[in-house]
Amino acid sequence: MKHTKRRAALHLGQWILAIGSAIGATLPVQAQNGPPGVLDPAFGSAGKAITDFFGASDQLRAVTPLPDGRFLAAGVVISPNATGNGSSPNVVVARFLPDGRTDPAFGTAGVFAFDHDGGTDEAHAMTVLSDRSILVSGVISTSSHSDFGLVKLTPSGALDTRFGQPSGAARTGYAIVDIAGATFHDEGRYVAVQSDGRIVIAGMSLVQQGSFRYRRATVARLTADGQRDTSFGGGTGHIVLPGFYTADPQTSDYVTGIALTQDGRLPAGDGITLVGYTDSRNMAFITRLTRDGQPDTSFAGTGRITTSSVTSGGQTTGASVLRGARIDSSGRIVVVGTANDRGFTFLRYLANGAPDTGFGNGGRSLVKLSTISHYDEPRALALQGNGKIVAAGYASTASASGAPQNDFFVVRLQENGFADPAFGDGQGRTVGRLSELTDEAFALSVEPSGHILAAGDALRVGTSQDDAAVLRAFGDPDRLFYDGFEQR
Repeated sequence: MKHTKRRAALHLGQWILAIGSAIGATLPVQAQNGPPGVLDPAFGSAGKAITDFFGASDQLRAVTPLPDGRFLAAGVVISPNATGNGSSPNVVVARFLPDGRTDPAFGTAGVFAFDHDGGTDEAHAMTVLSDRSILVSGVISTSSHSDFGLVKLTPSGALDTRFGQPSGAARTGYAIVDIAGATFHDEGRYVAVQSDGRIVIAGMSLVQQGSFRYRRATVARLTADGQRDTSFGGGTGHIVLPGFYTADPQTSDYVTGIALTQDGRLPAGDGITLVGYTDSRNMAFITRLTRDGQPDTSFAGTGRITTSSVTSGGQTTGASVLRGARIDSSGRIVVVGTANDRGFTFLRYLANGAPDTGFGNGGRSLVKLSTISHYDEPRALALQGNGKIVAAGYASTASASGAPQNDFFVVRLQENGFADPAFGDGQGRTVGRLSELTDEAFALSVEPSGHILAAGDALRVGTSQDDAAVLRAFGDPDRLFYDGFEQR
């Protein structure tokens, strides 16, 4: 039955390719295959594409493949601002062709940049809806403070004026959610769309504790057209979670991801699972909310669990920081982070929040490249269609001069939690040096072909400025189309 479905999908794909030019789409190229973990020589320069958008710093924080072989990337650029007073950090979304060049049919010469009020605007996450429109979440700032921000683009890279706050006859194309008040910062980060089209944004807001304010995990919900959803959070449209480090309320919690399925959706039931860590307290957390923002007590009894990094007898357990999460086809939560052993630390939990002791070594797996005196830092997690687990970030390696530098680092595990010997160097590892200076990956996704995209930034030689950087490595044959485009 599976092979019949695959053949049917292939015939459908050939039909779509045949009519692609008739609907104005860029025709995809046939995905090249090679050993898993090897960089794709047909992409960019030897598998690496570096782009300077505006002659200043560019940083990518999200990457999303499209069914036709192109992909989107979003982040922060320094570009001319809306006030006419110079340049500022602004939201950027770019669309790329399958070979790594920017797509001139998107935005302006392949790029959309957004500045709200001359302040700092940032994109941190992105999702593509079934009509090919694009939702980008992050920070939108006024002259005095930052708020949760959500920008919606048309498929061609323009503001969608059917979305967001009213502004005359048309809407603005963006939504701003102020949680902590007009003089305090809110930091929007991650976005997910519920099955009825409502939009969830997770991040941090400031809460008064004693004489100071500290970050707390915060979730806001908007309607499909970008209005604050007052049915969420008791009429406010948002929920601020209590601190995870109960021994001391004067600590800050950082949200580092919403756990989504392989194809970037919330699981059945639209439950909201957040991961993150408490700053400087050796504590990472996972918390699950119902679709309407209440603690999900079917998860660990309280809706939340914490883990800490403990080393005893030379053996390290747990994690101190979590950086990414996914929900696999069995409903288990796979997370990646760091601990005392300074590598990529993977943990897996059952759907009820219990540690999955059948994963790796007693529920934990470690992959490390650099020496014990250096940190290998994961920043993103993804799943392949065959259940294999991929993470990306950066590792400390030796430069041409012998001094340490950071390079893109991609790791793949088998579904059982052990390093995949078929990937990269035979120990589940691939290193990508995009420049002779610092390169760091912050985003990761698996293309419908099964190939792997890692995105971040590379420091430009002779400057203090970063350029947008993307790496493509061969993966395993995966899916012809994203399920999210077929089923949403």
